[in-house]
Amino acid sequence: MRSRQVELPVKARSEVGKRAAKRLRAIGQIPAVVYGRDMQSLPVSVDAVTFSRVVRETAWFSTLLRLRIEGAELDDPTPSVMIAEVQRDPVRQRLLSVDFHRVSLQEKVHAVVPVVHIKQSPGVKRGGILEHITHEVMVECLPTDIPDHLEADISSLEIGDVLRVSNLTAPAGVRILSPADEIVIVVAPPVKLAEAAPAVAVEGAVVAEREEPELIREREAEGR
Repeated sequence: MRSRQVELPVKARSEVGKRAAKRLRAIGQIPAVVYGRDMQSLPVSVDAVTFSRVVRETAWFSTLLRLRIEGAELDDPTPSVMIAEVQRDPVRQRLLSVDFHRVSLQEKVHAVVPVVHIKQSPGVKRGGILEHITHEVMVECLPTDIPDHLEADISSLEIGDVLRVSNLTAPAGVRILSPADEIVIVVAPPVKLAEAAPAVAVEGAVVAEREEPELIREREAEGR
């Protein structure tokens, strides 16, 4: 559970726009904004290295943060927030901007949490292939009840078996919102190498070898 909020320092900024954002990124800062919960949108910046260290990518949308806002006169300079959106350069994978949404600890929120599989599948032991289809699910709960992850127990999965969202167990106070019939994990049959293709190739090679002496005999006949 994320009952302990993760503290993240940010700085208020007065300059906005593409040029200002470009200047921030050049010095290792990420342009960001804080909004929601009866507050005006506040442009801020966050250190890129600090952000990556404090908030794991797999938990961007499920980590409860307490911002420490510097350089702005606010009634609450340490609001509780969650990340609403992250924009990233698809080529360089550099973070371009972050949106922080202020939340109340007494009101339920929606969050995306990862799904991890636990234990061992007897089907995999028999040669089946474990395919993890759905890696995240949407949940609803209080911000302090957001789980770090949900566990998918694969100990009963044989070859051909499927584990769905409906088979996941959520902690008390947490409701799973993702479709119940959505497939999370499947144990697929083992892939067998086709033996027919090599056989055809061999036969072709034998035929070619048989034709060669005939051509040689034809050339010998012509020479005579």
